[in-house]
Amino acid sequence: MGEEYSILAKSVPTGIRVAKPIRRYGRLQPMMKNVNEGKGIFAPIVVATRNIIRKKRFNQLRGKAIALHSQVPFLFLFLHFFQY
Repeated sequence: MGEEYSILAKSVPTGIRVAKPIRRYGRLQPMMKNVNEGKGIFAPIVVATRNIIRKKRFNQLRGKAIALHSQVPFLFLFLHFFQY
């Protein structure tokens, strides 16, 4: 078993190679992108809204919408299990 372990240990890489992040506008940007970005049905509406109300306010509004949307399944379960 010791010999097999040493062979296996030598075959496993000791380090992980990662790409360098891209530097834009003085900040590091993540390397991963959404491959479906801009391809949805509502993408033009979303882009227009983001351009009108600016990115900071858009992200605040988006966060509120996501929070409300995540409460919907809980409400259905609550109403289903706790009917009078």
